[in-house]
Amino acid sequence: MEQLTLEKACFHCHDQLADSVLYLDGHPFCCNGCKQVYQLLSEHALGSYYEQDVNAGIRPNTTSGDAFAVLDDPELRKRFVDFQEQQTVRVTLHLPQIHCASCIYLLEHLHKLNDGIIRSSVHFPKRTATITVNTDKIKLSEVAVLLTKIGYEPNFKSIDKSASTFDKRLILQLGVAGFAFGSIMLWSFPEYLGIDQTYAGIRNLSSYLSFGVSVPVLLFSARDYFKSAIGALKINTLNLDIPIAIGILALYIRSCVAIFTNEGPGYMDSFAAFIFFLLIGKWFQGKTYQWLSFERDFRSYFPVAVIKKEATDSVLCPIDELQIGDEIAIRNEEIIPCDSILLSEKATIDYSFVSGESGWIEKKKGDFIYAGGKSYGETIELTVSKTTERSALTQLWNERHAKRTELAFQTRQDRISKYFIAAVISIAAIASLVWAFIDPVQIPEIITSVLIVACPCALALSVPFVYGNILRVLGKNGFYLRNTAIIERIQQCNYIVFDKTGTLTEQDHKHIHFEGRTLSLYETEILFAMTRHAVHPYAKAIHTSLKRVQNESFTDSPIEIPGKGIQFGNYKLGSAGFTGACPSSGDESVVFFALDREIIGKFVFQSSLRSNLEQLIPELAKNYRLAVVSGDKPTDYDVLKTIFPEQTTFLFEQQPLQKKAFVDQLQESGNYVLMIGDGLNDAGALNSAFVGVALSEDLVRFTPASDAILKAQHLDHLAQYFQFIRDGKKFLKICFAFSICYNLTGIGFAVSGALTPFVATVLMPLSSVTVVSLATLLTVRKKFPAVFS
Repeated sequence: MEQLTLEKACFHCHDQLADSVLYLDGHPFCCNGCKQVYQLLSEHALGSYYEQDVNAGIRPNTTSGDAFAVLDDPELRKRFVDFQEQQTVRVTLHLPQIHCASCIYLLEHLHKLNDGIIRSSVHFPKRTATITVNTDKIKLSEVAVLLTKIGYEPNFKSIDKSASTFDKRLILQLGVAGFAFGSIMLWSFPEYLGIDQTYAGIRNLSSYLSFGVSVPVLLFSARDYFKSAIGALKINTLNLDIPIAIGILALYIRSCVAIFTNEGPGYMDSFAAFIFFLLIGKWFQGKTYQWLSFERDFRSYFPVAVIKKEATDSVLCPIDELQIGDEIAIRNEEIIPCDSILLSEKATIDYSFVSGESGWIEKKKGDFIYAGGKSYGETIELTVSKTTERSALTQLWNERHAKRTELAFQTRQDRISKYFIAAVISIAAIASLVWAFIDPVQIPEIITSVLIVACPCALALSVPFVYGNILRVLGKNGFYLRNTAIIERIQQCNYIVFDKTGTLTEQDHKHIHFEGRTLSLYETEILFAMTRHAVHPYAKAIHTSLKRVQNESFTDSPIEIPGKGIQFGNYKLGSAGFTGACPSSGDESVVFFALDREIIGKFVFQSSLRSNLEQLIPELAKNYRLAVVSGDKPTDYDVLKTIFPEQTTFLFEQQPLQKKAFVDQLQESGNYVLMIGDGLNDAGALNSAFVGVALSEDLVRFTPASDAILKAQHLDHLAQYFQFIRDGKKFLKICFAFSICYNLTGIGFAVSGALTPFVATVLMPLSSVTVVSLATLLTVRKKFPAVFS
């Protein structure tokens, strides 16, 4: 039943209510559009949208659906479409209205509003939404209409162009403020030289000139700070820009009063300098974020390469060095890194990594294949049709396991800033009352100095810059974390679970012998074909050990089943259960070879442990509980138990689901588990673990199920990596301590009247630069020598 309320603002968009008010469920709405959005969200169980953030709600637009017809034209929509296969389309749209946690909550639950939307994810800093839809159920233009209806009208300017426009505007604002700052200082030379009232005419002229150039600085260069402050006050919250805006106004008003009462130029030089240095800090921060951002720019070290075919040989080539027309080879279960044309006769592609829907798609020669698909079966050859960057795969990696890192940082910053700003404003108010009895003329200067010098910009920069630098250092040393949130998660881990095969043991098994009847040439060829494109370490080792005598061509393609083995026609290679063999009586690691469930023989392996495990494991045991899970027989148990501590849990002959269940069991007991595996049969366990680390033997394999990728040759540095990550907390405390000491010291001088607004203006951006430099010095000089060699 509808009822009236005493609210003065619209329940949805928070705008002030007019005389005509609409009500629904006891809530007031400023227009029918806001009321309809509320009703739509309530009907689809999305009412908690209003609980995510006090800033929830945007007044919807009334744009006609015809404006979005561009999305239904196959040619015109190409620049917005990331992926298209049959009825599944993935599109990225710029939604500039995104501003809070509620926006993310709503936009990532669009599937509840229309079942034609498969999934959606938001990139908060870029204000974009990536939406995957089934076009048999909903047109892309209808998606845009739905977004507009709930207040998020797409902006069809390219995202890169929008970013470029923002950079140009910032540079222009900086130029206006810099010109005014230099000019006012030049015109204020009479003041600096102490010229007396005899030259009052020159003094007044310089003052009026200063006022003239200050107007565009106030209205253009400083407008973003006022808009942000007003927006926060409208929703009864505090942000970093409120004290800045108050300081700007206090400084400007005090200077205007001085100019128009012929007292001189006041603090117009300080006012222009304040805006100028603020914008320099903003520009510097933006550039440094781009430099650090692992999520947006992986090009310097992301571990994805591809096999490129040359005239006489094949080479490993980083994907951002690929050129249009290059021929590449993609092996079984490898990710296709760029849009390509299929050269092989056929291919089986899984696009679930891109579209979110599982299912294999058969492709034939000449078909177009989008980046992000995973190839299954034999090695396929493709021609590159579009160059790419590593960040394209990175974006998919993050969307697959989104943990809202940047939003978490934003929320933490706002939470800290809220109390800090309230304290600063209170100090400024108290200081003004005290100075009212000492020297009222100094009150504007005191308030301005306090508000400027106490701005917690340096405090807010500490977390992203410290963790961003840690991310870069680890990446350069072969340990690639998906984003900065993984640093905090690793800091919480107390339990490490190791896979054995391919993780604790070398993948290059040199000690192999075959037991059984002598293999015919045809059977050898069959084995060679079965293992040629395999990804399991044992199968790859068998392939390496075989000597090819003749070139047989086969029409069938081998099928590799994770955790079991490989089937090729009537032949099977794998575990006893898969091939129908009797389980081996000993503890040896074996792979059976069978034809129609008749065992031909078995390959027996002698594992070789990775180097320096004897030194690594005791170091890890100082800070973590350890466990080993393996799909193999306990062949290496006697060796491993001499390396691992007594309380270590050992589990052998575990299927992939059993590994996952073990990890789940540990975490249900209150442990934070870090799982380390080779990413093959461990995908489920890696995905379930609090942190999943995939060990990569080469640069080609890309493991979406993991939170981090560790180069196999750097495994012996793992204890050092984890110690460096734990040291990140110490680095943060140092930066926090510097920021707090700077603010407290500055406030003390400002309250006492010993700090002028001009000096405070210079010190504020210098503090931010100092924190960034401090974070860099504490982290980037870290080296990881081979201490165990």
